[in-house]
Amino acid sequence: MRRSRVLGAAALALATGIGALTAVPAAAGPAAADELTIAPLPHQEPSRASFIKAGPKGITLVRPGTGPGRWYWKSFEDGRELPLADCPSGPYGVSLSHGDSVGCEFRDQSSTTAGPLTLIDQSTGHTETLAPPAGRSWTTTFSPTQVLATERDAQGRFVLHLIGRENEPRKDVTVTAPEPIAADSFWVRTADEKGALITYRSADGRQILALLDYARATLTPLALPDGATDPISVDYSLGSQWVTLRKNGSATATLLSRADLTVTRTVNTGSSHGNSHAVGDWVVSQDYNGQDNKVTAAPVGGGAPRTLLARSDFGLDTGTDGAGYLDGGTDSSHWATYRITPGPDGAPVLTKMRDLPPNPADRLTLSLAQGRLIAGQQDPTRSLQGYTVPVSGTSPAKQTPDWSCDEKQDERLCTPRAELPGWTVPTGDGRIVSLSTKGEGACGSPINLCGVVLNVRETRPGGTVRQVPLPGTDAMYPYLIDSASGRYVLFTVTENKNSRAVVADIDAGKLLAVSPSPVATLWGSQLWDRGEGYAVTATDLNTGKPVRHQALGAPCRPEDLQVSGDWLYAQCPASAGGPAAFDMTSGKRIPLPFAPESDRVKLGDGYVVRQGGVGLEVYNLRSGTAVRERGIAQEFRKYGSDWTVDRFGGRLAYTDAGQTVHLVGVTGNASPLALVDQDVAATADFRQEQTWRARWWPSKPVSSWKLTVRNKTSGITTVVRTGTEARGLIAPAWDGKSPTGTYLFSGEYEWTLTARPADGQGGELSTSGTVSVTRPPAGVRPPARP
Repeated sequence: MRRSRVLGAAALALATGIGALTAVPAAAGPAAADELTIAPLPHQEPSRASFIKAGPKGITLVRPGTGPGRWYWKSFEDGRELPLADCPSGPYGVSLSHGDSVGCEFRDQSSTTAGPLTLIDQSTGHTETLAPPAGRSWTTTFSPTQVLATERDAQGRFVLHLIGRENEPRKDVTVTAPEPIAADSFWVRTADEKGALITYRSADGRQILALLDYARATLTPLALPDGATDPISVDYSLGSQWVTLRKNGSATATLLSRADLTVTRTVNTGSSHGNSHAVGDWVVSQDYNGQDNKVTAAPVGGGAPRTLLARSDFGLDTGTDGAGYLDGGTDSSHWATYRITPGPDGAPVLTKMRDLPPNPADRLTLSLAQGRLIAGQQDPTRSLQGYTVPVSGTSPAKQTPDWSCDEKQDERLCTPRAELPGWTVPTGDGRIVSLSTKGEGACGSPINLCGVVLNVRETRPGGTVRQVPLPGTDAMYPYLIDSASGRYVLFTVTENKNSRAVVADIDAGKLLAVSPSPVATLWGSQLWDRGEGYAVTATDLNTGKPVRHQALGAPCRPEDLQVSGDWLYAQCPASAGGPAAFDMTSGKRIPLPFAPESDRVKLGDGYVVRQGGVGLEVYNLRSGTAVRERGIAQEFRKYGSDWTVDRFGGRLAYTDAGQTVHLVGVTGNASPLALVDQDVAATADFRQEQTWRARWWPSKPVSSWKLTVRNKTSGITTVVRTGTEARGLIAPAWDGKSPTGTYLFSGEYEWTLTARPADGQGGELSTSGTVSVTRPPAGVRPPARP
């Protein structure tokens, strides 16, 4: 019959001096392999979405993502959304898009001869095809009635033509222009339903900005704003009534009436950097001077400006009907694409075209210990976000973090690094720890930053932060933390140009006199490492004595070693049987069905997770055989970046492509509740001390606990402290008093701590010991709290 893991834990506790343990029989029935999710926080930076074209009846937009089918047209009138019409252009053709229409020039061979031009109205679905006029070439510019084409004269210069569509009686109108246009300089900068702004090089070598008027078939050069010598230094746009010109770096917008270009106005936009567009008889301006890109509107005829949007995304686009378009809002969760048109009183009004939900914050790292998830993210600064995850039942995971810290607040602890996910590590008792240097000495590091400092932070709102310089490390340069459990941390340093592993006591602030191998790992107060022969051994860091031994059953010196309670993983070479897990309560070796791999396999409570070529593979060990229970088919970076394991009785966690964290368990019984370490003073002199120094580190979360003391002389038992949930640490802080507020009598007491597992699996934990209590003399004030 298989020996109970509860009894195995008891034997371990007796061997290590962690009190006397009594276990209630474990509850029957497998645990549910439930899954929890934590959605990403919204990115603080608003999302950006592409604007393509807009006409009087609708707008062409692009959905987020990749691949075909992202482009669509949305009706202003009824909100219809239609996929962008497909227009076959052939292997050498050209696609067009303008206003509410799309089109294409079909060419099946490379040639300078124009092909037939097809135009499709998205709002009606109407399609027309124009035959290429002889001697003409199509441009990509067109209106509801005409298409702009070019003809080369004898000198190879362009003459412009307006080719009438099926609803236009004028089928080929030559544009009246001051001169033929050098073909290599012709450029349609922007266009709407009435005309276009064109730049070209004049015969005398100047760059010209000109307005093409479709109705008049004229091309008229425009005077540039004062101080501008070239159109490249001018911001320009076409409104329904005005052409807007604005010299870069100037706060003055110059407006020319499209009905009569000799009629001009100037408007002070209030900002020297930005762009402007006339909407009706108002000038809408986007201010680039500030970070928020504020949008204002001022009347052409003079008057006070109005604020349309306090914040917007860079870029003020225009539609073919003269409307303006931009993205803006108040924050990333309230962001949208807006259309700007004249309202009933002529002043610009905003109409929401679509909401732009925020992108998720980018997850960089993941860690999980005792059901406490810490996600490192970038948004845009780097930060840590801490969540407390339910360990049993069907309650959903809380979606908002319990605490957070960012790199601006504490660079040493709160700067997640995707490339170095072991930079900050949880200890399992409600703290995180990282390494830094004293910044002095010459230890052979590239930048001579030597001397080790432990940075420790309590993972709760307002948690304390400590820097613990370690004596005797002035010749050391720290690298990364390999393992942390409770008050102990195992990490790698460079000393005298050689790499080695060391162990430190976080609370005592000192290095321990041990010499771990590169494969050593921590489980509470136990340091597991290679032992004599083909075995591994656990040393109690409190006593320095070996307390547990596990034979590997093969000629193996493991290259990787991991421990989770009564489970052990050893990476042995293929010649020694390959990687295997061990149930240390029975000593059974469980072969694993994959080749030896470094840093790609992690051990949990009765399961292992392997990062393979196609994602993650979860192997359940609880039946005594490695059973592949789950596969997660997605690309992963590395352990600690986008997946992690809670070895303290918890789940596997991973981040999906949408930045949502998934937490999944395995079926079968979890290990029973046990202690992994304790620090209990044998005396409690309340003449000198405010509280009794007593701490216990449980192996997994606790739902409730109780501390009693029994007077060995009188036999009276007193409940001195009780508590509800505890994750990784029980620290009662008893002040020597009974529940009524009076000090207990001096004498010898037996203390007993009992605790219930939060996951409901396994029996209640009970551990006991003795303490000698001394109460203050009657009438003497107890010591003040330090």
